[in-house]
Amino acid sequence: MAFFVGSHEQRIDRKGRVSVPALFRDVLGKDASFYAFPAFSHHGVLCNTANYMDTLCTDVDDLATFSDEQDHLSWAIFGMSHVLTPDKEGRVSLPGALCQHAEIEDMVVFVGTGRSFQLWAPAHYRVQQSQVRDRVLADRQALRRRPQANPSPVRPVESGT
Repeated sequence: MAFFVGSHEQRIDRKGRVSVPALFRDVLGKDASFYAFPAFSHHGVLCNTANYMDTLCTDVDDLATFSDEQDHLSWAIFGMSHVLTPDKEGRVSLPGALCQHAEIEDMVVFVGTGRSFQLWAPAHYRVQQSQVRDRVLADRQALRRRPQANPSPVRPVESGT
């Protein structure tokens, strides 16, 4: 299985189109369409394959039917999603609502996150990248200091004599 990796800054042309990085198109495969919706907790745009959206759909369906949680997630994910299909040159047109949410203007950064990817305005991406790096470093240091669970004591093997 292939994954979305790396960060790739791309220019948006006068018609509002941007080239999807070739590495990402390779992961997307023959039907290079993907789904994009505003992130919940930051200025980025979340982009997912149809398979990943199917997983999200299953996860939302597992919530209590007609619950506020199910309704809100359904609206936030599926109601705000846009299907983006690259043209024969590998370009997509970014919807205005997504650009407005992410404050994307003339440049966009495609950021691989494994099974999905994100779109960012370069300035927001640099800030987020710095904050994430700091959090990872702090988390890594905290994990090193975390005490291990009590290991079971090693008991000597008794001889039968």
